Amino acid sequence: MFNELIELYTKGDTNKLSSKLLHSSAWKQHDFTAYGDMQTEKLWLKSLEQFGFLTLTKQLAVQGSSYSSIYFELSDNEGKSVSVTCFFEHNNLHIKRLHCIIDTLGLSKLMDKTAEQIVAQLPAADPLLLSQFDHQLHPQSYHAMPVDVCEMPQGINDVVTQWWSIWQDKQFANIENVYQPKAEINIAGFDSSEGLTALRTFQLKLHNRMNRSYCQLENICFDRQQNTVAVQWHVDGDYLDSGEIKRIRIPVLSLLSIDNNAIIEEQLQVDWLAICKNFNLTHPFV
Repeated sequence: MFNELIELYTKGDTNKLSSKLLHSSAWKQHDFTAYGDMQTEKLWLKSLEQFGFLTLTKQLAVQGSSYSSIYFELSDNEGKSVSVTCFFEHNNLHIKRLHCIIDTLGLSKLMDKTAEQIVAQLPAADPLLLSQFDHQLHPQSYHAMPVDVCEMPQGINDVVTQWWSIWQDKQFANIENVYQPKAEINIAGFDSSEGLTALRTFQLKLHNRMNRSYCQLENICFDRQQNTVAVQWHVDGDYLDSGEIKRIRIPVLSLLSIDNNAIIEEQLQVDWLAICKNFNLTHPFV
């Protein structure tokens, strides 16, 4: 299914990917969920208009038994690129549900358009369904851990658990424990990575722009052959935007490559401009 996803954007092959979808398959992109051939095809064609038929320059895959994920970069002749990340449920024959995150900040640079122009082109987001569970109660609630949602070897589970503690517990000391010193870390929307320093700075900026921020696991898949892990999660919180407090939810996909019980690569993907449109936030986000 990885090839079909890549060939959609590099070759415009809609037939191969269509054959992998069920009539009831859901395709979520830009916080809009498409159902049925007509809605899904419209999302595909819009993406092809914006960045289709580019060259594949990088990919990182996670092949799980019932959930899988892939990150890939597409580049033009000038070296401009856009990244696409998919996390999907499947039965090894068909895709049942897929969440696609496109780096819309990278897309704006690729298309030489402003963030506001890209936001205007995005589909209207799904009606927001947020739990009424108060953030102040989270300290007294059970915090889901990686072991609760995915079975992994002990060494891999320890690494992912420490990685998750960086986000859920804001335990920044774990950064130096779980990453190799020269780990490749790419955060959607940022031109270049400065490794662990850039990651720490990004996390601090994100949490400081939000009150009562809370990170919640959704799903994890693990590739035993490649020691890669994909994590589907989100950040809830009260976002401070020009003096106004807005309660928001940020969907995130993180793909981790692990070697010798340390993370050697992370692709952290967020559709920042879709978040701005969904919650009427000013740009830049952080």
